[in-house]
This record gives sequence, structure tokens and C-alpha cells, in this order.
Amino acid sequence: MPQSRLQRLSFLQPIIILLLVGMAAISLTFSVKNFKSVEKTIKTSSFQAFNNSIEASYDIVDTALNESIKRYLKGIVTTSAEFISQIQNSPVLSAEQKKRVIQDYINDSKIGDTGYPYILNSNGDLLYHPIFQGRNVGQYLHIQQQIGNDDNFVEYLWTNPGDEKPRKKITYSVYLPDSDLIVSASAYKDELLHFIDKSLLKGKLNKYQYGETGYVYVIDLDGKLLLHPSYEGENVRDLIGSHADGLLEKIRQSAHAYNLQMNQHQTTSSDHSRMDIEDYTYQITLDNKTYQKDVLFIYYPYLDWAIISGISRDELNQPTNTLLYSLLTLVISLTTLILILMLLLNHRHRKLINVLNRDYLTGLYNRGTFHNKVSPLIKSSNSNNKFKPYSIILLDIDFFKRINDNYGHLVGDKVIAIVGRTMAQYPNVLAGRYGGEEFILFIRDNDIESVIEFTDQIRTQISNYNTLHEDITLSAGITTINKPNVLLDDVIEQADKALYYSKHNGRNKITHYQDI
Repeated sequence: MPQSRLQRLSFLQPIIILLLVGMAAISLTFSVKNFKSVEKTIKTSSFQAFNNSIEASYDIVDTALNESIKRYLKGIVTTSAEFISQIQNSPVLSAEQKKRVIQDYINDSKIGDTGYPYILNSNGDLLYHPIFQGRNVGQYLHIQQQIGNDDNFVEYLWTNPGDEKPRKKITYSVYLPDSDLIVSASAYKDELLHFIDKSLLKGKLNKYQYGETGYVYVIDLDGKLLLHPSYEGENVRDLIGSHADGLLEKIRQSAHAYNLQMNQHQTTSSDHSRMDIEDYTYQITLDNKTYQKDVLFIYYPYLDWAIISGISRDELNQPTNTLLYSLLTLVISLTTLILILMLLLNHRHRKLINVLNRDYLTGLYNRGTFHNKVSPLIKSSNSNNKFKPYSIILLDIDFFKRINDNYGHLVGDKVIAIVGRTMAQYPNVLAGRYGGEEFILFIRDNDIESVIEFTDQIRTQISNYNTLHEDITLSAGITTINKPNVLLDDVIEQADKALYYSKHNGRNKITHYQDI
């Protein structure tokens, strides 16, 4: 059956190659006829990748801001929790005094312009709050998230009475299980913008430049370059001249649209603040050559920033130009594909041969392959490869029939696989499954004590596996050969006699042939 599979593989190889040639020819014809369609697809893909760089940059800005604010709020909460725990555990203060000290601490603490810490319990009751102590707020989603987590950072939209639009608010909280208190710190996001690390943010944005001429930069609504690889602090008008007016106008329109959107969504549980990505195109002349520049931008409301990425139209279209060269080199590619296919088929052939040479259960060489591998190694060699003494080790799992009878053949197979894996971990030893529960090893060592010690190491490893309610033990027989051209069958017969001696003298033993 294995031979039949190899024959089929050899028969199919030229057919597969011919099919590949035919498919490539059809593909070439189709590509030439449908170049415009392919060109459009590539342009769309390139623009999408360009678009993704802006989305990623927006997320980087937002994440960097959140991380900075989170560290700040976490410090406040940690300090507050330590203070509150000290007050709660104070032996000199009465319960009423403790409440008053904690409430005074809450009233005196400010975060940003209007932020504050507060404390609630796991029922959602505000125990300590600058204004609403005693009120239950468990119906709010962000409160439920605080209750459900020991350590929680959440951002949400919040509208206070009299506010024209909702604002993004951020809360960090920790749970004190001993007192059932959730210590929280809350503030509006736009009141904590000064915590952002602009140098770190600039480094992250530089990693998202698209292509060779594209890069990400950030401006405010007046056009000041807040983050830029080369012209930070200058105005965008100094770079692109009057074209900046059209870009800034579109950015301000996006900011206005954001404000309208916030007015229409008076909610505390949903975030509608992210704007769509918009585009802007202008022409610029450098060195008497005119370039068309494509710009994508997205408005970031919490800083009144615009995150922008620009790239030359020529580079954006470069993949479509490359397609023309690809069509001309398709014949070369076809030849390469055929060669690769032949290599892959040859590799698969070798893999199949390897499967046929291996024992399926352990991955070790099977009996025939072991013979084929070892036989050349024990013959008299030429002057370039001097004969080296060696040892053969035969190992047998003790009472293996009892393992199969007591635990079933699946467990028996598992034991055989364990023994195989143990032997396979020694790269300098040729190992094989010799049949059933018997294994054979070839080792380049004629030091009898060393070989016995190595065999005992394997025996000890196997006995340490706790897969059954009884120990797994091995019996072993060893023979050492110090001269070339001894028939392998005769060598194995010596090791087998030593193994027989071990099996009939109590098992779980190692015997060398010279000792019997």
C-alpha cells in the first residue's frame, strides 16, 4: 500500500505541473484583459491601508491619553484607599468621627477643575460623595462595572444638569473587600489633558507612517503643528501655503459636526464621539515638479486636535504601476512556481518516506529502518572515517500484557508513546521501536559503566511517570562492541540474551552481556 501511494505521487507530478502551466497562462490572459479592474482593486487596497494608518493613529492618541490619566487616577485612588483604611482601622476614633474625617477628605479633594473622589459599596450606595452621599446609583452602567471588578478603569459620556452636550468622563476604582468599599476617582477627560506625554506619543506615531513620503502629524484648529517629524511648533501654512486654508476649513467643519452630534446624544452609556475619517487633496510644486498630495484626517475632540496623514499620489498609485511590471515578469514567475512545486512535491515525497520509516505510535525508527541506519555504522570504514566502538541496548516494558489487560490498549499505547518520547530526547542516540513493547538503542560509547548509567537514567525517567496506579518499569540488556564488521543480528542477539537474563531475574534490571 505505501509503495502504491508513492507510485501515484510520481504519476500525478507531471499532471499537476501541466495544470499549473495552463492555469498561469489563463491567468496571464485574464490579467491583461482585466487590467483596469485589477488596477481599481489595488488602488482601493492601497487607500484602505492608508486609511488604516489614520485609524491606528487615532487609537494611539486616545490610548496614550487614557494611559496617562489612568496612572494619575490610580495614584489618587491608591493614596485615598490607604488613608481610608487607616481611618477605618483607627482604634481611637469613633464610628461617627471616622465618617466625618472621610467625608471631609472627600470634600477637600479635587481632580482637575471639577473632578473628585467618592466611595460607594457593592450595592451601589454612595457612602461618601461631595454632594450625593446616601444616594443609590447602581442603575448606571459605569457604576455596575465598578461593582463587578476589583480594579476598574472606565470611560463614559456624562451630562450634568445645565450642560449643553455630554462630555467624556473617566473613573478609576479599587475594591476594599474587608470593608466592602469601592474607592473611586472621577474627572472629565478634557480637564486632564496636560498629563499626556507628547514626546512618547510622537515616537509612537512615527511608527505609523505610510510609505516613504507619508507620515502622521497633528495640528490644532489654528494650524499649529503640535506633533511633526521636522517642523513641530510651526504653522501648517508654512508647509503647504494657501492649501492649508482649505484643510483647516474642513477640520473646523468636522469639529462643528462633532459638537452637533454631542448635542443630539444626551446619554451616559454610549460613546458617539469618534468622527469619520475625511480626505483632502491639494497640489504642491517642489523643484519645478508638481505633486498631488492626498491627505486623510480625523478630528480628536478631547484635545481639539486633527490627526493627519499625507502621501503623494504617485506613491499611493505605485502598486498599480508595479502591476505592469508584474505582468511582464509573469513568465519568470511561472517558471519559479513550477520549480517550487517540484521542490514541494519532492519534500512531500521525503516526508512520506519518513512516515514509512517511522513507528506511528512513538515517532522512533521502525525495526527495518533501524537496521538500515545502524548497519553502515558498524562496518569497517575507510581512512577518512575510523571505526568507533559502540553499544546496543534492548529495553522491554515489564508486565506490559498486564497493563493492557488492566487498563486497556489505549493506556498501553500511551505507555509505549511515553517510553518512545523519553528515548527521542537524546539526539546523539539512534532509537527504534523493535516490536511490541521492546525498544532498541545504538550509542557511540564503549564505556560499560557509562552505558549502564545512561540506561538507568532512562529506566528512572520512565518509573517517575505517574500515569497509572502502579510503576512502569523497564528491563534492559546491553552489549558493547569494540571491533568492526560484527553482524548487527549477532550484536542484537547478545543484547537480547542480556535482556532475557534481566527479565528472568526479577525484572526492572539492567544486565550487560559480559556479566552473564
